[in-house]
Amino acid sequence: MELPQPPQHPPQIKRHSGPGIASFIISLVSMLAYIISVGAMGAIFSSSLDGEGLSWSDSSTTGVTIITIILIGLFTANIIGIVLGIIGTVLRNRKKIFAILGLALNTVIILSFGLMFVILMLRAGRV
Repeated sequence: MELPQPPQHPPQIKRHSGPGIASFIISLVSMLAYIISVGAMGAIFSSSLDGEGLSWSDSSTTGVTIITIILIGLFTANIIGIVLGIIGTVLRNRKKIFAILGLALNTVIILSFGLMFVILMLRAGRV
């Protein structure tokens, strides 16, 4: 005599977390934008160098200002990416891989940015 089997439910397919995907994309785009911004800043500084040091022109100052605004925007995007990564890891019944990757990458970027800022401020104090 066979015992009655409980009804079988089909396995629930988990979808990827939307905020997690957004966090991951923000981290990748911001890393690429940081690399481009640093390259552009280097190009501006190298074009402003003469034999005695930096000689600033109006176009150099404008370029540095624009890149600084872009860097502040990227920093803000990374903070938003951290928040989205946290939201993505908290959601139930969702895959969390992109949320964890986005959270980790955005956090590493913010910490690197902060460490670079601290090092620059310490070096500026020695001059």
